[in-house]
Amino acid sequence: MPVSRDLYRAISASFPTGVLIVATLDENKAPRGLLTQAYIGLSTDPPLMLISIDKTSRTLSALVKRRAFVINFLRAGAEDLATLFASKSDEKFREVGWEPSPEADGSPILREASVAYAACRVTESREAGDHWIFIGSVEAGEVFGGTPLMYYKRTYAVWAAERPAPPVEGVG
Repeated sequence: MPVSRDLYRAISASFPTGVLIVATLDENKAPRGLLTQAYIGLSTDPPLMLISIDKTSRTLSALVKRRAFVINFLRAGAEDLATLFASKSDEKFREVGWEPSPEADGSPILREASVAYAACRVTESREAGDHWIFIGSVEAGEVFGGTPLMYYKRTYAVWAAERPAPPVEGVG
């Protein structure tokens, strides 16, 4: 017999994660997005990333139709933006600066709020319980640096162990 929903949530909350905004465009080319921590760097060859989206998300239908998205890895100080994108608001992008990613069919890059982004095209998707899983081929990306925003036990936090990353050839 599976564990209870409460125990499952308690187990999941015991692991700190990065905070991400997954963004795409709807059929009218209006930006759509949501906050998530459900991300996996799936493969380096080929470069693939996996995201998991709740079936009740208002962004899900746009992602299914567009089949492209940008994962924006949030920086410290973006807590208000994270809270906005965790909400059901239809005005998430009203006062948020973004630029379109040509590699992800115009999906929004949130440069000012992110430590990095990955522009992806959906290669596979499948239903999994109360979520949909999307595997995206990473077509472009950039690393801006800074301190990442973390989430642990229903609280935002800043990664404390900041140290310079070694240079990586071809990384912005």
